[in-house]
Amino acid sequence: MAIFTTAAGIEDVTGKFSKKDRIVMRRKEFKYPNGKIFGCGPKEAFARDKRDYKRSPRTEAEEVQHARWTAVCQEASRIEHDATHPRHQEMVARHAAQMEGKPDPVLGKKRICQFGNFIRSVLSHETTF
Repeated sequence: MAIFTTAAGIEDVTGKFSKKDRIVMRRKEFKYPNGKIFGCGPKEAFARDKRDYKRSPRTEAEEVQHARWTAVCQEASRIEHDATHPRHQEMVARHAAQMEGKPDPVLGKKRICQFGNFIRSVLSHETTF
C-alpha cells in the first residue's frame, strides 16, 4: 500500500477514477461509537485484483476461517448497531479505555481506533472453533 500526497485543491480523493482502474485511493476516518470523527489516517493507494474462485477455490482451512470471520462480523454488527445488546455498553467502555491508553484484557496494548474493528478484534480473539 502506498501513501501519496495530492496537488493543491484536491484534498480528498476516494475510490477509483474509472470502473476498469485497478488503483483504489482512500483515507480512513476514525470515529467514536456515537459517529463523531476524531482523526484521519494517511492517504493510501493500492492495487486491487479480484480472486478467480473457479481457478483457485478456497482450501478447507480458508473455508473454516471464512465461516469463522463471517460469524464474528455478524455478531459485531449486531453489537455495534444495537445499543440494547447486552455487550454494547461493555464494548463502548472497553473501546474508550483503550483509546485513553489503558491495555485491553484481550488485546493488550494494541490500540484500535475504529469502534467496529475493535469489536471484531475482541470477538475474533474470544471465539474458538
